Amino acid sequence: MNENKNNPGNKPIIFIDSGDNELFRIPDGGYITITHSDGEQIVRKCGYHGECHVEIGNNDVLHICQFAELMEKRGSIYAPCPEPEVVHGYMITDRIPVRDKVFVLAHNPNAVQPFVTWQSRNDRPGYDWGHYWADRSDARTDYFRRADAERTGKPYDHTEAYTPKKRDDAR
Repeated sequence: MNENKNNPGNKPIIFIDSGDNELFRIPDGGYITITHSDGEQIVRKCGYHGECHVEIGNNDVLHICQFAELMEKRGSIYAPCPEPEVVHGYMITDRIPVRDKVFVLAHNPNAVQPFVTWQSRNDRPGYDWGHYWADRSDARTDYFRRADAERTGKPYDHTEAYTPKKRDDAR
């Protein structure tokens, strides 16, 4: 049974290039990997919204031509992602390679702290040095700061960079 009310016929999502040439198709609810010109990779779930419209991640619905032109303008490439990588229940959604390391951002909606950033080294498998977050915005900030610290050689301490949200205790 298809859960997408916009796709009762369970039609595939068509991706094209800016010249209207079909590149590939994925099933409704399938994933794509977008690789930006700087090497950063993001994995996004896609939803069918008619023959010419697609939802990328949880963003606005785009016309497939608009998406193709946006990717070309940014110098990004996109391809089907057969199965997103899942580590300890967290699905890796973003990846930045920096020298011999890779920094990732992952999400597990069932975890107490549903977002995590990890680092990995190219010479060994697995991820370590996890920073766990309750808020996606804080996690994305940490993700980019970790990669920038590696690029620049400047130290980064995520405990100093994080400012807890203040609770309003007014009664």
